[in-house]
Amino acid sequence: MKLLSRLIFLCLVLAISACSESSQQADPDFQPHGSTTSLISDTSPVVIVDEAHNNFLTISGRYKPFEQVLSNNGYKVRSNTKSFTSDSLNKTGILVIANALDRNRSDWQPPFGSALDGDEVDNIKKWISDGGSLLLIADHTPFPKVVENLALAFGFEFSNGHVGSYVFRSADNTLAEHPITTGTSNSSSREPLMPVSTKALNEKNPPFGQVTQVKTFGGSAFKAPDEATSLLTIGHGAVSIEPLIPFQVTSSTPRISMNGWSQGAVLKFGKGRVAVFSEGMMFSSQVDLKTGKKYGLRAVGAEQNEQFMLNIFFWLSSAN
Repeated sequence: MKLLSRLIFLCLVLAISACSESSQQADPDFQPHGSTTSLISDTSPVVIVDEAHNNFLTISGRYKPFEQVLSNNGYKVRSNTKSFTSDSLNKTGILVIANALDRNRSDWQPPFGSALDGDEVDNIKKWISDGGSLLLIADHTPFPKVVENLALAFGFEFSNGHVGSYVFRSADNTLAEHPITTGTSNSSSREPLMPVSTKALNEKNPPFGQVTQVKTFGGSAFKAPDEATSLLTIGHGAVSIEPLIPFQVTSSTPRISMNGWSQGAVLKFGKGRVAVFSEGMMFSSQVDLKTGKKYGLRAVGAEQNEQFMLNIFFWLSSAN
């Protein structure tokens, strides 16, 4: 058992080291699966991806494949370059904040401040209560720390460390039954959640948008509020390695059990909706420039991540 623990620890340390080198970039060869553009209305909500808060993931950079998937399915995707005000949010259908930072950093040295100020958090909270929708992504440390004020505003308590890759399956109940995963209007209905693509259906692309497996690639984890539904629940054996300085990990670095914690959850908040995830690469496709290895949407085990992502956005757009 000690040997197994050491091997798991070593693998996680190697993964953390790989993240710190930033050799992973958007996959230039990425192409989304079959399009459903013709089945999406011209009135589909505008998806605004934040790029105003020193975001590590942007649609002009590592999140280009994220934008490609949404655009290919009829969503209008735009970037945000200004602070969040009531006026700017009222022009937004779905807001995406992915791996914001407190400042334009050239290093990972603490202390870490807040990426969003109190007024922005208040504006977002009111906007969602009135019917807006938010996808919040905060990966491994320090990303959870810098959006802590926003996450806590909705009751989500993040760890601030590194969690290893994980595969969530409906077969072992780590992937929850929910309209987002069953692909139906509710968990007991057979009415499709979203239109089915005209591409051939097979094991990797189940009918009616059903999702039975989702893969993450590290990140952090969080405790969701009681009112939320955890879609991706971590099982036994997973830990969060929490260094004082990001990426500087030794054998004595604290490790905290993540059993029962979440890497993805959704919440209805007032008239609006919130989706929170603690790993970002699962919604993109990236390539390691040094090795040529691909991570994210085209990785082995993540064949259904793209459908999962589209189901999340259909669920979020249902509040609009």
